[in-house]
Formats: sequence, C-alpha cells, structure tokens
Amino acid sequence: MNLSQECIEKNARRIPTRPAIIDGHSGVIYTYAELNEKVNSMANALRSLGIDKGDRVALYMRNVPEFIVAFLAIAKVGAISVPFNIMLKKMEIEYILNHSQARILFGMTEETDQNVMPIWDNLPSLEKIISVHGVAGGGTHPKVLEYENLISSNGTEFAAMDMDENDGLCLLYTSGTTGKPKGALSTHGSWLAQASMNASHVVPMTEEDRILTGAPYFHVYVVFTVLPTLYAGAAVVTLQRFFPKQTLELITKYQGTHFMGTPTMWAYLIEEYLKNSQQYDISSFWFGQCAGSLLPSDLAKQIQEVFGIGLVECYGSTETSSTVTHTRFNHFIPGTPGWAAPGWKIKIVDDDGKELPEGEIGELCCKGPGIIKEYWNDPEMTANKIRDGWWKSGDLGYVRGKDHADSLLFIVDRKDDMLVCGGYNIYPSEVESYLSQHPKVLQAIVIGVPDRVKGEIPKAFIVLSPGQTAGEEEIIQWAKGNMAAYKAPRQVEFTTIDELPKTATGKILKRELKRLEVEKFNRLREAV
Repeated sequence: MNLSQECIEKNARRIPTRPAIIDGHSGVIYTYAELNEKVNSMANALRSLGIDKGDRVALYMRNVPEFIVAFLAIAKVGAISVPFNIMLKKMEIEYILNHSQARILFGMTEETDQNVMPIWDNLPSLEKIISVHGVAGGGTHPKVLEYENLISSNGTEFAAMDMDENDGLCLLYTSGTTGKPKGALSTHGSWLAQASMNASHVVPMTEEDRILTGAPYFHVYVVFTVLPTLYAGAAVVTLQRFFPKQTLELITKYQGTHFMGTPTMWAYLIEEYLKNSQQYDISSFWFGQCAGSLLPSDLAKQIQEVFGIGLVECYGSTETSSTVTHTRFNHFIPGTPGWAAPGWKIKIVDDDGKELPEGEIGELCCKGPGIIKEYWNDPEMTANKIRDGWWKSGDLGYVRGKDHADSLLFIVDRKDDMLVCGGYNIYPSEVESYLSQHPKVLQAIVIGVPDRVKGEIPKAFIVLSPGQTAGEEEIIQWAKGNMAAYKAPRQVEFTTIDELPKTATGKILKRELKRLEVEKFNRLREAV
C-alpha cells in the first residue's frame, strides 16, 4: 500500500482528464494524469538525490500546487514529510529541522531566503533546498535546486514504494506545554483511513465538486481537505492564504461547492458577503465544514442562513489525523461536534484515568484508526499520552450516550493552558521561551485573553531586567520578527515579579491573571 497510490494513481487511471487541482492564483489546471506525472517526476528527483524510505523531507510552503506534488512524491518514495508553518521564523525552524533531521527542504523562495538560508550553518542534516517560485540564495548557491528544473529534467514514470500500513508518512510538529514542539508521526495507514472516511462518510463529495479551504496544508486539516478531495476524484482549488474576498471570488469564478475552515474564517466570510453580496455568485456553493475551535451556536446558524448551505462540525487533532467526531450532514446539532466517526471510540475519564458516567465532565480520550504512531524521539511522551490505543486529548468535555462508538460529544474547555486564536493553537510556554530571549526581558508570562473576533488572543506580562526600559510596540514587533506572527502577543503589560499573583511556592497563578482579564473584558463589553 501507499497513500499516493490511493489518492492520485488510481484516479490518474480512472479519470485522467478530470481536474485534480485548480491553481487559484494563476488559473492553471492540473488534470489527474498531469498531476500524477509531476508527482512521478519529483519522486524520481528525490530518489536521484538519495532520498529513501524513512528519510525526512521538510515542506515550508503556502497552499500551492507544488506543496501537493511534493507531499505525494515524498510518500511515493517512502520518505516522511515534515510540513511546518510558513509563518515560522529562524529559531522555530532551526529546532524543527534539527529535531527531525530533515535532509531536504522544499521552500518558498522569499521565506527561505529570509528564514532558512541565514541559519543553514546551524542545520547539519540539511543537504539540499528545493526552491519553489524562484531560486533562493540568488541562484548561485550550489546546494539550492530549482523546483521546475527538477520537474522538467526527470522522467514521468515511477512505481510507488509498497509500504506497510504502520510505516511513517508525515511528521507534524505540535507545540507542547513544556515549551518545545513535539513531532507527531502519522502513518500511511492512519492518514489513508482518515482520508477515505472523510471522503465517503463525513464530507459528501463527487468528481463534480470543487473544494476550497482556508486552512493551511501544513496542518493536519490537509487530511480533511486535500487528501479526501483527491481520493474522491474531486478538484482542489488552491488558496495560498485565506482572505474572505479572495475566497468568495474563487467560489464565484470556479463554481466552488465546498468550503472548509475555522469559525473565525466563517465569521470573516459572512462579514464580507453581507457587505458585498452583489459581487459574488455563490449558487454553486452547497457544503460547509468547520473545525479548529468550538463553533458558537449563533455563528453556526448564521453560516447556514447566509449561505444557504449544509454544515458539518468536526472534532479532531494532529494526534488523531483529523476527524474523531462529526455532526451528520443535514442533521446538524448546534453546540456539539457530533458523534464518534466510523471506527472511532470516545470516553471521558477523571484525573486517575477512571471512566466517568454520561454527563460528567472530565478529560476526553479517543481511540481509532487515525491515532499517531508515536511522538518523534520521545518515548516518555508517547507512553504518557497514548495508552492501550487511547489518546489523552487534554480537552475537557462530557458525552451523551453510553456506547463509546455512539455517543454525542460536548467540549467544555481545555485542560492545559493552550489558547486558540482564530483557529491557531498557541501554547503560552513556547511563546514565553522565545520572549525570554529578548535582551531586555527578565521574565515573560503569557495567557489567552478574550477577543470578540479571534475568540482569544495572546497577552504577555513582561518583567524587564533591572535598568531596562521598553515599550509595548517594541516587544510586539520583536516577537513578530522571531516567531510566527499568530503566536506573537497582541497585548503587552509591563509588571514586576512582586505584582504577579503566585502560589505559596512562587509559581505564577495564570488562572488568576486570566480571571482578572476576563472581568476587565466583561466590564468593557457591558459599557458599550
């Protein structure tokens, strides 16, 4: 077996002239036959560069067709993809590339020049860069190869390596509460099982449909968007970066049928459409999916009323390879991400791991075909988070129903300090670790505070080193230059160690800081 066989090769034979990808930026259409040939050419290129089964190849790209080609080619040769956020900066990239020991990186030229070329000397395992949309390094670096040259100079026939279902496919880095990101290793079997389930059960789609998403391909959301689309023989319309106006323009231009995104994306789409509905023709649009954070009931109702579409809400994570639960199409229930998906089981446990009865709040645990194989080079984390096939989510919730495979899930809160800002998961301890490297900062405490649009935004409480002075904007701009912009604090408050609330042992009471911020937010909201 091989994921690429199921998601591209079969349809290249079955429906070779149907569109597989429509480049939303250029308008170029790739048929299934053409896409398969490009994937084969890149697979031959990777093999010529010495890439073999189990090697890691990093992907540092936007939502472009080249991402899909590279990912499928890496799968064909039996290597492991390491996609990471295009918004990451030098320190974050250095950690991921060194931890994964990636040998090759596919990178967008502009971002690669800014954030990878300057640190290459610190990346001992990185042998080559394949530059996309231009040539990084000014075109003179001997270890930088041009994507298009590799496509054109390699053959279009390649037999996908036969893989075991437990062989590694993709290594996604998810930030951890201890600071550094953790590499979650999925397999050919887990992603294929999830892609086929999403295409056949969760999302109704056929060869006639055209699917858009605002979610990045470097995220596990790709198992819900791109892979099921190719598996079903539908067409992916690429959107390099989510903007509501561009999304609605692409739906209009290419008769888009599906959109999948976070609650924040849907809120922006509604706002744009209500302001400028006369500019768009959404008559082809009939399906919507939402995940990434809790979908407010009022927003769900708005989505269905404004666009006149059917809606599905899902719960899933990196560690579950997307969907664990989902509402059923045309049977939407506001306030819940639905029932367990086929092949999945859910249960709620207390702090000792004892299962709780129906209706009681505890930690959600999930078991099913998409559970990751392991956390990369971290057996302790693997053993702690995955026990007897059950993954501990860290989310608090409860269920209605007594059957693990047929219960309705309700999410209440998150067990740890993670915050979700516009659909992006942000772990405060990671942001704190970067802020603490600012030359003027003695200590940094980060929490999530309420925001009307994003749901939550990161706020930093900064203790400056003795004799130092700094302004809020200085800290924010430094943060944006040294970490992904979505992680950077939107608000900064300068304080002293004495002023911070603490336990008897000196631990900062983040819950008290958050309580004060929520009270402040509520007072301001009531005053409006």
